[in-house]
Amino acid sequence: MEVVENTLGADLEAFLARPLFGHLATHHPDGPRESPVWYLWEEGAAWILGDAATDTFPARVEREPACSLGVVDFDAERGLVQHVGVRGHGTVEPFDRDRAERLLARYLGADRADWDGRFSEYVTNPTETALLVRIEPDTVVARDQSYSPAPARNRTSAP
Repeated sequence: MEVVENTLGADLEAFLARPLFGHLATHHPDGPRESPVWYLWEEGAAWILGDAATDTFPARVEREPACSLGVVDFDAERGLVQHVGVRGHGTVEPFDRDRAERLLARYLGADRADWDGRFSEYVTNPTETALLVRIEPDTVVARDQSYSPAPARNRTSAP
């Protein structure tokens, strides 16, 4: 993995280990597609849960493996904007219950008893079409694009 740029001022691995939303960009004959995803950064790759019966991104990755994953931490009140763009190639991998549980625990907490039942069921009784997509990075761009926020009294809310 080649780090093209890193102005985060934070450890890249630590940033990617945080439970932030990712946006998976894939190729489609009618134009690019973007899918919001939860991911697990492990073994130098991003792992994403999928299901061949209900998700369209696994088939797109199989057809055209070149893809990217964008991860952003944004907090308007603090003016925080940190972005990591992972550009690489994806593969569709067999479902791995342990990896899926680690991925979901990042977002839902360590105690499965506290999870929404849909997610607990997903790990306990995965469908025959459950899978994982692995994004192997070729290049990474990491940028801190934070700014000084306006005072709270000057911010407006959207109507």
